[in-house]
Amino acid sequence: MYVCIHAPDFAAQAAVRLCPELRRRPIAVLDGDPPLEKVFAINLFACRAGLAVGMSRLQVESFDGVQMLQRSHELEHSAQSALLDCAAEFSPRIELVQSQQPEQTGGTAVLDIAGSDRLFGAAAEVADTLRKKIALHGMLVHVATSQNFYAAVCAARGLSGTTDIPSGKEADVLGPLTLDVLDLSAEVASTLHLWGVHTCALLAALPEKELVSRLGQEGKRLWQLARGESQHLLVPLESEFDSALVQRYELEDSVETLEPLLFLLSRMLGELMQRAMDRAKAIASVRITLSLQTELHAPSRFHERTIRPALPTQDLRALLKLVQLDLETYPPDAAIMGLEVRAVSARPHRAQHGMFMPQAPEPGRLEVLLARLRKLLGEDRLGAPQLLDTHKSDSFRMEQYGSAKASTATEAAGAKAVLRMCRPPVAIRVDTAQNIPQTIWFDGQRFVAKRHAGPWRKSGEWWSLDNWCREEWDVALADQKAEMLCRIAHDPASGTWYLQGTYD
Repeated sequence: MYVCIHAPDFAAQAAVRLCPELRRRPIAVLDGDPPLEKVFAINLFACRAGLAVGMSRLQVESFDGVQMLQRSHELEHSAQSALLDCAAEFSPRIELVQSQQPEQTGGTAVLDIAGSDRLFGAAAEVADTLRKKIALHGMLVHVATSQNFYAAVCAARGLSGTTDIPSGKEADVLGPLTLDVLDLSAEVASTLHLWGVHTCALLAALPEKELVSRLGQEGKRLWQLARGESQHLLVPLESEFDSALVQRYELEDSVETLEPLLFLLSRMLGELMQRAMDRAKAIASVRITLSLQTELHAPSRFHERTIRPALPTQDLRALLKLVQLDLETYPPDAAIMGLEVRAVSARPHRAQHGMFMPQAPEPGRLEVLLARLRKLLGEDRLGAPQLLDTHKSDSFRMEQYGSAKASTATEAAGAKAVLRMCRPPVAIRVDTAQNIPQTIWFDGQRFVAKRHAGPWRKSGEWWSLDNWCREEWDVALADQKAEMLCRIAHDPASGTWYLQGTYD
């Protein structure tokens, strides 16, 4: 089942969509370089006044009360986006129908609503609802429903309001319509006019073989269109949805504090989140670009931050909190004159929890907690330990959560650690006999080395300034109260002994 949306005089409607006071006045949209502009599109009131497409600007000026507007590709693109956004609420399978008339290009779309009757109702109900939604965006459209793709297109072009074509009645509905609904080329239209064929019924009544012999395959295609029998495989429009997830705002006065900035960001993020949720998507990342105030004639400056939640989220409060903590950690160095928010969408995260497994913390709350810790401790003090490619013991660095290395490091950390490292190593005093540790002093206590293993002589990075060299021992220590097993090391260069860690 197909639903076709057709906006008559699309270019003229797009030109006045944001100006309601001009919609009931004769409108002529001009295109070209002045003073050689020509009429590109007109509305119904201009047509009744006697205007036609292709007239010069001088000819249009001879008519009274005609409002002349310059063609704007941005307004046409905006009107087309509004039409497609309304259609996307009912089906993701949408195809734009091209037209041989430039002023109508972009104003006709067909969506496949097969299988959605339980969700949105019958096809006629979808057509009525869709027409009302588009009217709220300042556009008048004709809507037709049919089980044949091009039958719905032709009916929407030729009949006003909402039209529901029953199955098998396509030829009866299209018969009285003029051949303009078939979107003919100028050459074919002239030929059919000479033959006295002016309606779809007259074209459908012509013998098929004789029509094909004179017009070729184009004649067969038109004959099938007039009878509502032309078959077409819908090719869905692959639109870049993320290109619509952008919000911009220019400020009249500069903003210097975070509170009013968060008020604006809350509204902008709310709109982006709603757009994503309308497509059953979530926000994967947000890039915020702040335009900073500069001195006169100074180049523009921007403060850009990117916030990436651990998982795609549909929680606006959690996302706004992440933005707040990030801006508090990295504030701009000047007043703000404008802001842009650009979001990237993704599929929402779905997780199946086990019935007898403990509940894991919510990803949104965990991400906010990590952001708070990052603000308090710093970027380099929060993450997962990542081992370095070296033989030096206890050599690691911190990787941010969410990276592939951090995930690998977290999985590797699943093994039980048997040596508790002292960071930094604790300086100790060691008495030796024949270069073997006998007595160890640290933390104000004296320990006797009952057993020992070693030494293991290690060195590395001799090619850089971070070269190191040491002897390591594993010793079993005891005093009057307790025993423990620890690892100690000796630096021959400085003669210093220190405690590296204790074993569990």
